[in-house]
Amino acid sequence: MKKAIAILISAMLLVSMLSLTAFAAEDSEMVPVVVSVPEGWEAPNLWAWGDDGTNAFAAWPGEALEPLAEGWYYTYVPGFVQNVIVNASQGTDNAVQTDAVAVEAGKEVWITVAEDLTATVSYEAQLRGEIPAYVEKFNVHAYVPLSWKTVNMWAWSAPDGTNAFDAWPGGSMTEGEDGWFTGKAPTWVNSLIINGNEGTIQTEDISIEGKELWITVYEDLSYDLSYEDPDKAVPNITVRAQVPDDWADPCCWAWSAPDGTNAFASWPGEALTREGDWYTIEVPGWINSVIINGNGGTVQTSDLSVEAGKDVWVVVTDAENAAVSYEEPAAQAAPTETEPPETEAPATEPAPVEAEKSNTGLIVGIAAAVAVLGGGAAVLVSRKKKK
Repeated sequence: MKKAIAILISAMLLVSMLSLTAFAAEDSEMVPVVVSVPEGWEAPNLWAWGDDGTNAFAAWPGEALEPLAEGWYYTYVPGFVQNVIVNASQGTDNAVQTDAVAVEAGKEVWITVAEDLTATVSYEAQLRGEIPAYVEKFNVHAYVPLSWKTVNMWAWSAPDGTNAFDAWPGGSMTEGEDGWFTGKAPTWVNSLIINGNEGTIQTEDISIEGKELWITVYEDLSYDLSYEDPDKAVPNITVRAQVPDDWADPCCWAWSAPDGTNAFASWPGEALTREGDWYTIEVPGWINSVIINGNGGTVQTSDLSVEAGKDVWVVVTDAENAAVSYEEPAAQAAPTETEPPETEAPATEPAPVEAEKSNTGLIVGIAAAVAVLGGGAAVLVSRKKKK
């Protein structure tokens, strides 16, 4: 009997393990999203997330869509994605985007965006031919001399010489608001060249690892290579918060504005730990915006602007009022009652004197420091996800 029970338990464990393996495979599967956008939309992107708030990409505006054919673009998203936003620029400093578009998780989807920004969703192919197979890629960021009019990347695998791009000067790199140019290369490459002015000027061959990197190119074509964002290479900071008594399990959501890089994968962020009179959490030093929230993210402050690289104290009065400071606020001491000193009674009662009338009062105001998001901040008020 014991043997039979042991066999039954083993079988149940095996089924459970197989189910978990299948779930993991499904969760990691990459599925194509194909999009048609109105004429004039430049460099369209896709922002995507799951219903639980988990973002598919690290920062707004998301993943760049690659040209497919006849005005269609495509990219791949993780299988958990259930919501997307198509966005782009429509000429200089004129951003456009759809509302959140619901899609079925794990399915190839075709989305047509109309001029009025409405989106039509179909799960049937709208073009003949195949979508290119998914290739895992990583971001290459380059900061180059101002004299370079165009910036491209040539990448390959040494020593076999397999090229990532069809022809020199390679893949074009797009300039961001921070002055860095960004392009993508497949993770199997281990060598690259950054070149400018249609390939007429270039660095030497640079050996790399197949992961996100930053290259600063100087006028003499020497370079610095880093696998950490130089603009964000600052120590972690501590965020301390006091919240109303009815805010259970307070959390912190943090990001960098205006680029929208989130410190945490999904809303409501990371839980704060109680230390004495304060809830605390350590966050990356490059963040400049936070939201303190509670009750599973159902109550929250507005977006609070903070100085990057500085420890911060946040006192939350209610959802509409929060005070930010960079030194621990002085504790409010409770007033103590003292008895007046004993005095001898006067020999004779003085004549009554009319008391002066006084209207003096003390007014203390606490201003909430609120960051107002712009541009790609066409997102949910809480920045759980872009919208």
